[in-house]
Amino acid sequence: MQTLERDVLQTAKDDLQLVTPHEYEMLKRIQEDRHRCAHPAFITDDELFQPSPDLVRSHLVHALHCLLIHAPLQGKSALNRFKTDVLSPSFPSTQEGIRTFVSAKYLNRSKDALINNMIRILLKAPFLEGEEELLRRKRQLAWVLSEVAAKKTRVFEEIARPFVGQFFDGVGDGRLLNICAFLGAEPQLWAWLTDPVKLRLVRLIEECPIDGLNEHLVFDAFAIPELADALLAKFTSCGIQERIQLISYNPRKEFVSFGIDIYSSTSNYREAERIGQTVLIPLASHFDEGEIGRLLDAVLGNSQISYASGTSDVLLEIFKLNMAELPASRHHWDRFVTQMTDLHGGKADNPYSYPSIRAKLDAA
Repeated sequence: MQTLERDVLQTAKDDLQLVTPHEYEMLKRIQEDRHRCAHPAFITDDELFQPSPDLVRSHLVHALHCLLIHAPLQGKSALNRFKTDVLSPSFPSTQEGIRTFVSAKYLNRSKDALINNMIRILLKAPFLEGEEELLRRKRQLAWVLSEVAAKKTRVFEEIARPFVGQFFDGVGDGRLLNICAFLGAEPQLWAWLTDPVKLRLVRLIEECPIDGLNEHLVFDAFAIPELADALLAKFTSCGIQERIQLISYNPRKEFVSFGIDIYSSTSNYREAERIGQTVLIPLASHFDEGEIGRLLDAVLGNSQISYASGTSDVLLEIFKLNMAELPASRHHWDRFVTQMTDLHGGKADNPYSYPSIRAKLDAA
């Protein structure tokens, strides 16, 4: 018991990481003064310790601030639990879900020491050999990192800024592209990379095959203006089928115009349905009012689209996903159903008059 008492502060700082070095020094002083008061028999009269009221009040304040007023905190063992959580099937797969989960379970009750180590793990582990399981979760890890940066901004900048500059210089070409997911979630990392790493990253993007672009989530890096031209050039160098594959895997605002162009040039019913499902619906939440107009013009101008049996379902899903734009885009939808109805003798219930869209407009 004496050994436990003697080492408890050192254990809390080094092994459990429940207190920071600064808090350790304050608590150590309280412990030393406590010993002087608790064991006066071992001290001569000349050295008898008599703390002043102000010192006692100071010790009370520091004890409360460092320890006593806080709920139970996450320590070092939380890092192991965090890795288990990330790799579990139940770990959230959306950015909003990750924000709620990580804040409630880790960030709201964690000391800076834990956050320091969590930042290093998030930035380092996916780039190490033998961490393939974590590597496959890189987008989720990137969202976790972004939440840490938002909730623990001071600690994040103090730890991540020097760490990023040093660590990624040593990451090999085979894994460096994986940083694109992290740049997409937390763009400020780009400024902390060294110039040689930035040059390597641009070159790797230029040389990366199609499968690698998807595997490494390279197009997440569109968030970095300095990489946007290289990413767009890489996309436009691909053929139509490759573009379809890339868009369906990376439905981004930057690809909306390309997706509509591909759709408008479809040459048969089956292709129209396939591209509608794999390209347009994934892009739908990014459409603005003008792009809705372009899309509906493409349907009106290509009978292989307008008379495809699946087009009604595609447009209905796009309508639902784009409700936020409806006040501005409503006139495009009204014009579309009106023209399609006129083409079919004014019969609003004709399947190719798109009655499902009309019903949604009437209900909106």
